[in-house]
Amino acid sequence: MKTKNLIVCAMIAFMAVAFSSTSAFAQKTVEVKSTAAVKSRGANPKIKVDAQASDAKPVVKSRGAACSVKFDNYTGLYVKVYVDGYYKGTVSPWSAGTVTVGDGYTTIYCVSAGGTREWNASGDCRTSYVYTLK
Repeated sequence: MKTKNLIVCAMIAFMAVAFSSTSAFAQKTVEVKSTAAVKSRGANPKIKVDAQASDAKPVVKSRGAACSVKFDNYTGLYVKVYVDGYYKGTVSPWSAGTVTVGDGYTTIYCVSAGGTREWNASGDCRTSYVYTLK
């Protein structure tokens, strides 16, 4: 009976280590430093579609494969998140947020709500990314 319990405990411990190590290696953390946002006289060329200003027209969602991207906001600023130039959401100060993006994304652009700081990064859906905004 003791041998059976010992084997069961060993199997549970092995499975716990296997599952925790698999998820730890599957995620890539990228630290992204902010830079001063460049003021321009026109629209920001890194933004194709900005946040919706009213409820008049619904946002069109893409179909197909998708992945999630996590943002850890270590600043005291509200940060707007754009993926390939399309607005995906806003991350509150000192918090984290996750957005769903289409397969094959290439650029991440974040800008503070006031437009004073910005972050640039790249990625894809082959790896799970966590972007740490500092």
